[in-house]
Amino acid sequence: MTDSSVAQGRTLQADRFHGGVRVVTLVMWIVAIVAAYLVLDLLASQLFGPIAGFGVLLLLVAAIVVAQPLAWLGERQLIAHWPSGRAVELEPGALVWHDHGQTARFDLAQKMNYWRWRFAVGGRRSGRIPGNHHCFAIRLVQGDTLVTLYTFLSPAAADSLSARYSFYELRRPNEPVKAALGGRDAIYLAAEHTRWDDGAELEPGDFEALTAHLAAHLAEFPRSAQSGV
Repeated sequence: MTDSSVAQGRTLQADRFHGGVRVVTLVMWIVAIVAAYLVLDLLASQLFGPIAGFGVLLLLVAAIVVAQPLAWLGERQLIAHWPSGRAVELEPGALVWHDHGQTARFDLAQKMNYWRWRFAVGGRRSGRIPGNHHCFAIRLVQGDTLVTLYTFLSPAAADSLSARYSFYELRRPNEPVKAALGGRDAIYLAAEHTRWDDGAELEPGDFEALTAHLAAHLAEFPRSAQSGV
C-alpha cells in the first residue's frame, strides 16, 4: 500500500491551537495557579504556621510550577476534543476544504494552480514555535476557490521535506543572496500576506500527508515550487 493510498480518506484538522483553545488554556492556567496556591498554603500553614513575607513568594512560585503540567494536560484535552471548524479532507482524486460549515472541493484531475514557499522563523514569532523552526506553506487555487495551508518544521524535518520538494525561500530584505531558489518575489510576498491573514495551520505530519497527496495527483508538483513552470 502506498503512502498516497494511506492518506486518502484522511481528515487533517487545521488550526488546532485556535483562539478558543488559547483563551481557555490561559484561564485554566490561572485557575490552576490559584488552586495550587490555596492547597500549598493550607499544607504549609499546618506544617510551619502562618505564612508571610518571603514565604508567600515561595508559595506563589511553587504554585506556578505545579500549575504548568495541569494546564498542559488541559490544553491537550482541548486540542483533541475542540476542533477549530477548519479541516482538509483527502479524497481519491480530490481535496475538500471545510471552513466553519462552508465546503469547497478541489478536483485534482483538473487544472490546479499552486505555490510553495518557506522561510526561517527567526525572531518573527514567539511562544510555542521555536526560533530555529521554519514555516512551510502551500497556496492552492482552482477557479474562485483558494486556500493557504502551512506548518512549522524543525530544522531536521525542514531539510527532509526540502529534499523531496522544492520550496521558494522567502528572505528578509537584507539577507545575503543564496544559491537556492528564493528571494522576495512579489507573487510569493502576496501569498505570504494571504497566509498571515487567513492561512490554516496543519500539524507537521498532516502537512507532509498533504504534500504526498498532491504529488500523487499533480504531475508537476514533485519537481516545481510553482504550477506552470
